[in-house]
Amino acid sequence: MNEGKVIIAVILCGILAYAMSVFYPPLDALFLALIFGIFASNFFSEECKRYAEKVLSVTLPVGIAMYGANIRLSKSIPHGLVVVAILSAFMLWTFVYIFSSRIFRLNKRLSFLLACGSAICGASAIAIVASLVRPKKEEFSTAIIVITIVGLTGALILPYLSHVFSIPLKRYAFLCGATLHQTGLVEIATKPFGSDVVKNALEVKGVRIALIAIIAFLASIYYSEHKYYVPWYIAAFLVLSYFSSYILPEGILNILRPISTIAFSITLASVGFSVSLKDIQRMKFDPLIAAYAGWVCAFTIVFLVVML
Repeated sequence: MNEGKVIIAVILCGILAYAMSVFYPPLDALFLALIFGIFASNFFSEECKRYAEKVLSVTLPVGIAMYGANIRLSKSIPHGLVVVAILSAFMLWTFVYIFSSRIFRLNKRLSFLLACGSAICGASAIAIVASLVRPKKEEFSTAIIVITIVGLTGALILPYLSHVFSIPLKRYAFLCGATLHQTGLVEIATKPFGSDVVKNALEVKGVRIALIAIIAFLASIYYSEHKYYVPWYIAAFLVLSYFSSYILPEGILNILRPISTIAFSITLASVGFSVSLKDIQRMKFDPLIAAYAGWVCAFTIVFLVVML
């Protein structure tokens, strides 16, 4: 009976998170699902929370496999922009990882999550990579919360910088796509400037999102207990990413994407349900400061290049 209540609560948290993100895109569905899961867990006993582990063992591989439908590789973006977008992602990853692991002495797994979330696509990148590096749940939750906060800050700052420095629209689109953490934040930061700016920014962001396929493949090999072993759900994610980019028609994708996001949101709600808020509080502010510092350094370089 208790197991059924936990399953229902986790599913409702995931669906509610997705519904809210549709109405207000800056709040990522995965982030909301994690927060709702943590909040809902307070109404259940410790014994009930353990059922969330069983739910997670099912939702995690299914959610990751289906999330490949959200990956779209742009066919029209110039090769030069692809290279620069990849370099921007590399800088974001490097700076955040260095600040996290070397300066603030965070453990390597948490540092890796923060770096991937900053460089690629926020919460979704963290969730996919976490299934491979297997961090503690409080580290996983902390990484998603931190990256969402930093990303929201960037989305608020960039429109202001555009007006102060009179950044040309094409360059502003590139700046947003190359530095903001999540797709919803890119859309929010560019929407006031017109549909063309949004489109250009999302094309650049698409290059960074596509890198999750490479990171997931490399991480699955590096962190695997069996050398060169790639979990089935990572392989399914990569295959679906390719199909969603080049083969599947838009009509089918319009059906698959909401389903895949809801499935992944339920996964994050399962994680939130099984994590302790006190454990997250013990992480203090070091991960947040490290992520901010790394993002500011990388952003400053990209900004100076864009303004040249």
